[in-house]
Amino acid sequence: MNKEQFLDTFQTALAAQFAGTQNWWSKSLFHFTDVTNAISVLNHGKIYSREKAIATGLMRNDNANDGVIAFTSDEHKKYARLYFGPTTPTQRNNEGIKPKDLVTNNAHCPIPIMFVFDFKKIFLLNDTKFTDGNLATNPNIYDDIKDLDKLNFHLIYHRSWFNPEDRNTIINARHSEVLIKDELSLENNLRFIAVRSVAEKELLLYQLSDELKEKYQNKIYVQPQTGIFTNDWIYVDSVSKINNQLHINWHMCASSSRCTNKYDLNFEAKNLTTNEIKTIERRNWYPEATVSKINLTDKFLYQPFTLSIYIDDIKAYYNILGELI
Repeated sequence: MNKEQFLDTFQTALAAQFAGTQNWWSKSLFHFTDVTNAISVLNHGKIYSREKAIATGLMRNDNANDGVIAFTSDEHKKYARLYFGPTTPTQRNNEGIKPKDLVTNNAHCPIPIMFVFDFKKIFLLNDTKFTDGNLATNPNIYDDIKDLDKLNFHLIYHRSWFNPEDRNTIINARHSEVLIKDELSLENNLRFIAVRSVAEKELLLYQLSDELKEKYQNKIYVQPQTGIFTNDWIYVDSVSKINNQLHINWHMCASSSRCTNKYDLNFEAKNLTTNEIKTIERRNWYPEATVSKINLTDKFLYQPFTLSIYIDDIKAYYNILGELI
């Protein structure tokens, strides 16, 4: 049995063990990063190892936990890293615009973008390795695809309640990884890119070249499946012009009591014809409702303008509204 035949048989057997969300995971591998890093990934067409991304200045937002990185060997930093499933404990801890007093050890991925790769294609690459746990815990590292049979995917894909005595085993298994030396090309390996909202898709696309927009816009999906993101914290869901108003739809924090009056809001609209700027600033802010409505003057109602929304110092939205003549 050659590699491709083994992977076909393995994936069929793996998918048969799981229903619903975990069933489609069996065809995928996952890499999440902040939007600033995602733009760099798309510009270069590759996901680089931590070592290479830092050396070349391509890591714009280092969202890793300082404590975890301290226990990760330099050798392991030479690999581009994917997870077998999304919403790992690391992602759950890092994802979203958290109030500053809740960010610990610099573990913060404010605007998460999920790159979803083809399981089979990645394992057909030369020298793909994989682990049975978090690299920071010195797990077993395998380089023979037949050793996929040694992994416990019921633990790797586990996302429900567990007994406290099983906590460390399950959390470690959820962090099982796939390792590719130095860099991983998106070409021929990428299935799709997932984002949390229409607004965050616009934020990502607006900062790409016209060529890359054309290439990737049909590969970027808003929450295409449940369970890709944790959706615990505030973000911009959508932005639209309705009559003479700008409507900003918010995804609210899962627990509003942890967010109330915790953020700073900076809003800037710039008229692309006159360069006139309208700004709104709020301190100790949290939305009073799921939709904020802002009246537009004629100079913004009938002419194109860029809109930037910052929550704290995080660019949560950036796009052009209205049509350029």
